[in-house]
Amino acid sequence: MHWCLGMYGSASTWTFNVVQKLAAVLVPDRPVAAHFVNDSLDEVDPSAGTLVVKTHATLLGEELARRARAIIITIRDPRDSLASLLAHNKVPLDIALNVIEASARISARYATHQRAMLFRFDDRFFDDPATISKLATTFDGALSDADQARIFAETRRDEIDNFIATMEARPTATTYFNELTGHEDTLDEVTGWHKHHAGRKGEDGRWRHELSQSQVVAVELRLRKWMERFGYPPETPPPPPYILSVGRYGITT
Repeated sequence: MHWCLGMYGSASTWTFNVVQKLAAVLVPDRPVAAHFVNDSLDEVDPSAGTLVVKTHATLLGEELARRARAIIITIRDPRDSLASLLAHNKVPLDIALNVIEASARISARYATHQRAMLFRFDDRFFDDPATISKLATTFDGALSDADQARIFAETRRDEIDNFIATMEARPTATTYFNELTGHEDTLDEVTGWHKHHAGRKGEDGRWRHELSQSQVVAVELRLRKWMERFGYPPETPPPPPYILSVGRYGITT
């Protein structure tokens, strides 16, 4: 199993598709079985083929890590992740903050796992052909230059948008009502591409002109230490120490 674990808006669907394409080339004698999972592996049959599993936040981390041959982790500045989720997924702010925090924390939990590869959206790994070769090392077998070039070409923004534009005519596409957002969306169940993935620019620092000051503060309060660990310096001052008690000798913090 290859486990693609990512924050929202971190190009995790891109890695999910690249890993599937690599599996088809490097393990040609087994079909690729791709799944997006939340909190159940009931539909994941380990004998069905080369398994590629994608999650954001999940309660299955320990089980997935135990089974995974490789853990492909993608992260992003959580302020940009919030801006992307609000703009494209139309998620209410409280829900967006909760899922971003949860996906950031599980990504951090497994970032140092011995079988993990960590990619930062801000490094534009999805625009670097060398990423294809690096991901290929998680399989046995050698990736040819021709296959590397083909897979990279097939995962360019224009190609993704062309696929999404014709997605509804595909037998693997389904339209559903998302109860969290209150909107209908169309999903291709094999690739994981949604209609809302179309036309994205992947802009770094978008939060500076898309988030309010209160939204920035909310993210940084929740994930300050996480941001410092992964190289995203908070721009708001830390909160004052909490007052725990007032004793005989004054305030204790």
